[in-house]
Amino acid sequence: MIKLNEIPQYGAHHYAVVDLGSNSFHLSIVCLQQNKIIPVNKVKRKVRLASGLSEDNELSNEAIERGLDCLKLFAKHLATIPLSNICIVATATLRLAKNRNDFLNKANKILPVEIQLLSGKQEAETIYSGVAYTCNSDLTQERLVIDIGGASTELIIGKGSTANKAVSLDLGCVSFREKYFADKKLSSQNFTSAIKAACHIITPVRADFIALGWQSVVGSSGTIQALTEILSYRNQSIVITPDFLQEIKQALIECKSIDHVILEGLRADRTPVLASGLCILIALFDCLEIKELRLSTGALREGLLHKLLPI
Repeated sequence: MIKLNEIPQYGAHHYAVVDLGSNSFHLSIVCLQQNKIIPVNKVKRKVRLASGLSEDNELSNEAIERGLDCLKLFAKHLATIPLSNICIVATATLRLAKNRNDFLNKANKILPVEIQLLSGKQEAETIYSGVAYTCNSDLTQERLVIDIGGASTELIIGKGSTANKAVSLDLGCVSFREKYFADKKLSSQNFTSAIKAACHIITPVRADFIALGWQSVVGSSGTIQALTEILSYRNQSIVITPDFLQEIKQALIECKSIDHVILEGLRADRTPVLASGLCILIALFDCLEIKELRLSTGALREGLLHKLLPI
């Protein structure tokens, strides 16, 4: 149990964003000094809220308690930050949960400011803002942005700082794990079922996205980060390709079980949802005819900070 005096004390120049994601809860704190943004602290907890959703979209009491326990820790960090310098948002799982208020009402009593429940479109546009804010690539090019979360996947096409098309799909690495890898078996059949289901969800938006077109593809999320960490470990170019996705799929099938996944360069905490996230990414590559994807350093939290900071 962390005591209050073990938590750093912050002040008027500190800003905090909290992202209550479907897989993990994140707290990011920065300090603004002479218009320079200095990262101060990051706290992450694998709450896996989405794994507590029933088939009827009811959050389990256990999932709610996991989330509330995490927020008690976050609240200690937020205690000395001005309220106007704090932004707290919730995303896909709490959008889906019929009993979301069972969580939100208790959570809002713990936290210093009220939670904003983002719509899918708001989440997608904020992710794009975070990518644009941190990306150093050509601002005159159209880019496709992909973010695979625990219970939703956001797709955005934009140029510069403007998102021209943004959608949120009911595709998530946690929700897909619960549905297609519940037995923990990394079988060809489970992969085929998950990829086919993901394609079915992506297909209705496929034509519109391909018609708009793009010059580059960037992505964020744990799945994409995990894959780039494997490439980095191998000292290979940090570019995700269809061949690389198929190679990782085959390597996972050879592991036979989620409990027995060992891939060089893969962190242990990323293994539970790698297969399900990989299926979603393979489906996106297939449906949208993606040739290569690079990692983005910015996403939802960076987008929230960009809107919160007075610069």
